[in-house]
Amino acid sequence: MHTFNLFLWRHAEAEDSWPDIDRPLTTKGHRDATRVARALAKQLDANTRVVISPALRTRETVAPLIAKASLPLEVDPRLAPGARLGDVLDALEAAIASCTGDSPSLVLVGHQPWVGQVARRLLTNGPGDWSVKKASAWWLVRRSRDGSTEWTMRSVLDPELV
Repeated sequence: MHTFNLFLWRHAEAEDSWPDIDRPLTTKGHRDATRVARALAKQLDANTRVVISPALRTRETVAPLIAKASLPLEVDPRLAPGARLGDVLDALEAAIASCTGDSPSLVLVGHQPWVGQVARRLLTNGPGDWSVKKASAWWLVRRSRDGSTEWTMRSVLDPELV
């Protein structure tokens, strides 16, 4: 059986400012991102890929993880705020295809509504929106066996609980 770990991480709380792409995290956002990063780092290895939206708030959300786990960071414009689900799924598939190792991991950091839409699509194979709390990371696992692939929910890393 082959497994793949996907962490869908919604950016932490950001300031209300303009332009949207340059919104920094609030003090609470920094605190929450650090809490989740600490928990997330325990689940990752050196082969983990981290791919984020070009928005400042995603870069600031993932910064504590990058510092703690010494992981390289990739920016994908297909993950920008307001991205279409099809573009996000294309970016996800490209990132998965380039992962290596026995049980590879990918951290995808972005925005609502697409974080919830991706989670719903992978877990139910259906369309629609799911609400994902700011700064939380959903841990999904893809298992492949005998030509069949399925996604399951492993955990949710909530900043108030980690």
